[in-house]
Amino acid sequence: MTLVAETRAQDDTSAGFRFAPGVREELPAFRTRCTVVRLASLDNERLGVPRWYTLAEAWAAPGSPEDALWSRNPVIDVDRDDPPEPVLATCAPVIVLGAGLGTLPWQRAVVDAVRALGARVLVVELGEVVVPGYADIATGGYGRVEGERLLRLLCGVGEA
Repeated sequence: MTLVAETRAQDDTSAGFRFAPGVREELPAFRTRCTVVRLASLDNERLGVPRWYTLAEAWAAPGSPEDALWSRNPVIDVDRDDPPEPVLATCAPVIVLGAGLGTLPWQRAVVDAVRALGARVLVVELGEVVVPGYADIATGGYGRVEGERLLRLLCGVGEA
């Protein structure tokens, strides 16, 4: 899972998202407890919040199924001054979130280090710039609409 290539008609939850081959089949593994690695980026001008909140803080309605499922995940924030190997004392799958992933050397180093752990890793590009090899899912944006849809997808809410 490293190249965002697959675009096809989807349900409303993932419409407009791009997926690396095989990612859709792997999503159920990330719907249990996960460790979330947030790569620092510019402040989120659209939401008026600093860096990346957890998705639940920014995009889930309080008390919603997404909030209940997502808010229990531990979150590790990583920025350019941190070592590329975040301390991940977990056996859980890892979700890496960021914008412009792969455009900066420190971001590539973090993604590569997390993937080298051998654990299940899902890398989500929240921005509009996609660098081949660094995103498993590209949302095309990080506004409320894309965020809500991404949360539903990651939590499996609304699926039959």
